[in-house]
Amino acid sequence: MKQLLVRPLLLLIISLLFLAVVALCMLTVGTAEVAVPTVFSIILHQLFGLGSSGTSSTEQIIVWNIRWQRVALAMIVGSGLAVSGACFQTMFKNPLADPFVLGVSSGAALGAAVSIVTRHTELMIFLAFAGAILSLMLVYFFGQRSSHIRADQQLLLAGIACGAMLNAILSALMALHSGQMQMILFWLMGSLTNYMDSLLPVLFIVLLGLTIALLYARDLDIMALGDEEARFLGVDVAKVKLFLLVSTTLMTGACVSVSGIIGFIGLIVPHLVRKIIGPEHLILLPLSAVFGAVFLLLADGLTRLVPLMSGIPVGVVTALFGSPFFLYVLYTAGRRVQQ
Repeated sequence: MKQLLVRPLLLLIISLLFLAVVALCMLTVGTAEVAVPTVFSIILHQLFGLGSSGTSSTEQIIVWNIRWQRVALAMIVGSGLAVSGACFQTMFKNPLADPFVLGVSSGAALGAAVSIVTRHTELMIFLAFAGAILSLMLVYFFGQRSSHIRADQQLLLAGIACGAMLNAILSALMALHSGQMQMILFWLMGSLTNYMDSLLPVLFIVLLGLTIALLYARDLDIMALGDEEARFLGVDVAKVKLFLLVSTTLMTGACVSVSGIIGFIGLIVPHLVRKIIGPEHLILLPLSAVFGAVFLLLADGLTRLVPLMSGIPVGVVTALFGSPFFLYVLYTAGRRVQQ
């Protein structure tokens, strides 16, 4: 039993250390390079009040007020989207399910855009969550209405259709409010430059969603076998799905409200983590959170390190990697069905 726990815990610790290294590297790169010792000194000073001799006020502003906000936002959003994707894929028995593909991100984006248009940005998280919930309800409703199409295929089609409808409404909203179109459009492409006065509300929501998902980790393991098998083994499938759908949708809405649409993280990361450690959710979920943060940090780093990508929103970068991966998963899933 101890040997079964040692390997996942060791892997989680190594992954957290790797995340810390990546985050530290992201604090040093940019238009103005800051040395690693200087970054360490500034972090120690801000967190523990230790001396920061030798660091200028400009360096402190760059590292703590600008880059740290961006790095923290990337880690929070990447973790939330990856955990949501892992839960969606298990609940819907669909390897292509994630908040972006199922239209949940589009619903959250529409709600957030409404807050921008109405100039009530203080309600952005609430409206993004409401839009995400509405989208998920539509997808789930229409995804269960057919008896001659496989449930996972029907769900995917419903997500694509609802996402297209919500995007059409969003486009109409932008056309009717052309003065704010540029702001909404740049935000929709996914950006980590939308700094908030405090990231604590979003961090709290993501941690709450991860905690709820971990509480139902064993149930998710059983639900992966099928809903009927899970009910036979004593799992209240309807209750588990309700709690997880609400928590993951809240995570998605909160993440989209501060970063815009950053797609495919929830698709790519859980698949890669499953390849490494297997399908056990008690370790899959925290590792998905860690590598979701790493993936988004690296994607954002490309926009700052590669001159050709300078100024490109990070959502575009994740889409460049995610779209081929989506096609790969679709192709491999189709081959397994044929066999």
